Amino acid sequence: MRVNGDGGLESTVIRTHEELDDLRVEWRELYDSCPTATPFLAHAWVAAWAQAYCPPRSLRVVVVRSSGRLVAAVPLCLVRRRGWPALVPLGAGISDYTDVLLTENTAAIRDVLTTALLAEPGWRLLELPELRPDALALHWTAEWPGRVTQMPGATSLELPGVPLDVLLARLPGRTASVIRRKLRKTDALGVVSSQVPVERTVDAVTAMLKLHEEQWRGRGINAEHLTRRFVEHLTGALPQMVADGQAVVVEHRLDGEMLGSQVNLVGHDLLGYYLAGISPRLKERIDVASLLIRGDVEMTVEHGLCRYSLMRGEEDYKLRWRPERIEHTRLICARPGIVGAAGYPAMLRAKQTLQGWIRTARRLPTSRTALVTALRSIRGAATGS
Repeated sequence: MRVNGDGGLESTVIRTHEELDDLRVEWRELYDSCPTATPFLAHAWVAAWAQAYCPPRSLRVVVVRSSGRLVAAVPLCLVRRRGWPALVPLGAGISDYTDVLLTENTAAIRDVLTTALLAEPGWRLLELPELRPDALALHWTAEWPGRVTQMPGATSLELPGVPLDVLLARLPGRTASVIRRKLRKTDALGVVSSQVPVERTVDAVTAMLKLHEEQWRGRGINAEHLTRRFVEHLTGALPQMVADGQAVVVEHRLDGEMLGSQVNLVGHDLLGYYLAGISPRLKERIDVASLLIRGDVEMTVEHGLCRYSLMRGEEDYKLRWRPERIEHTRLICARPGIVGAAGYPAMLRAKQTLQGWIRTARRLPTSRTALVTALRSIRGAATGS
């Protein structure tokens, strides 16, 4: 433990899963006092991720106390990033948002966090992906003593937490009519949706993941969703989150058979659609996206939340609802010194550029005239002409 003389703040670095588990009650109080915290910072989420993904010797959770009370936490894990020893958030890769927890966004607390982290040996860069515009990490790293590289992250989509009729009224008339017609078909078919109780959470999540695999078979499923560690993470995190009101598992049945299931995460002011598994047999009969979004919108209003997040990704079924785009930021903070993060940020930029070219190429038209026009447009954008 290291004591800072300014205000009696004390910092500690948690290195074992047992120590992290012991923080559950304190962490919940810290989480509840941080208005910008998302469900991806809930104790159950980060602790289960640490168990599934982070070896004990790699755990680096920096916490700060004031007069014994937990006032800040930065949950991190030490990994290798293309040869560079890096600190990344617990939950990185499978969390749509990342951030830090602070009861008060004060310079004293931020300074203690930075000093404690810099006292830790063995790392060269701190990578913080998927930061929302209101992320506290953006304030904290604004005073970082080393080089900070800021890059674009993913884009998430959000709808206001208002009744379905209000959302439909915002859409073009034809789009709204199509959605209403699809929902009437769903109701006529007799699809029944119900929330899963806490005691059935593990079985329900396991069944959902099997449906998710079936849904995406042969269509480029996220390979991580098929791993044992991902299953261990979800089944480890969600029972406690459901019990704490931080998650909801919903099943969709037709003629008594469970043909769809989804996981929603519940934050201070948002409900987020995280993952679903849908049987192809259900997709053949109804528009599943409309079913899921209607249920999520109703749940958002029921919980009194001000926004409904469709999370990362700009799929067409999301865009038809005219959501607001939330641009994420990716930060790379180098350890102060001559070497710092070396060429890591440049490597990431090159990778992002290549991925952008690939996405553009996949959208290119097939006719020769349209292809030439599109290529000229791309060249003009790249040269600024």
